[in-house]
Amino acid sequence: MKFACILAATLLATATIPSYAQNAKSAQLGEVIVTGNRINAGYAQENRPVIGLRREADSAVMMLSFSSDSRDEATRKKEIHAMLLAAIDRAAGAGVELVTGSFELVPVTGANYQELPFAWAGRVDTSKVDVMAKVRLAGSTVSAMQRIDAFVKALPRNGRGAIDKSGGLTLTIINPDQYRDAIVKLVAEDARSRATIFGPEYAVQVTGIDGQIFWSQVSGTDVFLYIPYRYTIVPK
Repeated sequence: MKFACILAATLLATATIPSYAQNAKSAQLGEVIVTGNRINAGYAQENRPVIGLRREADSAVMMLSFSSDSRDEATRKKEIHAMLLAAIDRAAGAGVELVTGSFELVPVTGANYQELPFAWAGRVDTSKVDVMAKVRLAGSTVSAMQRIDAFVKALPRNGRGAIDKSGGLTLTIINPDQYRDAIVKLVAEDARSRATIFGPEYAVQVTGIDGQIFWSQVSGTDVFLYIPYRYTIVPK
């Protein structure tokens, strides 16, 4: 089963970085106000290194709450399960997948939806089950949101059941570790370039390149994958 990692962000590097990776090295800034600083920047992250791999996220997810306020608990659960099952049946046709998980995402299917936990929905005699609607990104979060909105609007309600969206869109990326080689090559390329500026009598020492892959969101649709490397230019 493939897992997708949430995230708080489509460049797939191979043995050589292809030409379309022209903006892959960093989360680049445009024109900035000199009285501002990076803390004021959108999606700012103080300790994020400069070199890494920027790419479009694979999907976007939004939380959905399937709830009921029927007085009888058994009735509430029956209504919620009926709505969940209807959503599962309609999801593929709407270009949506229902998933669950706080880190790695697991598909919600007809085989496991009854295992999802019920939670209190904020009022007396209410219950809910939270899942996420996942849609593939196609260059725009507006399009993703429209598909989720249309999906939720078309779902049938059961009894005193309700289906509500919660929060905003969150980006996902599949298997971030698959980009390790591409990130290392970008770091090596930058380190060699900087050492060359100082002349042939200088070399570069790199540390941290064996660390884990980190990621952060850098725009409405993009993520930045990186290793917390450090390098130093030293005399040979």
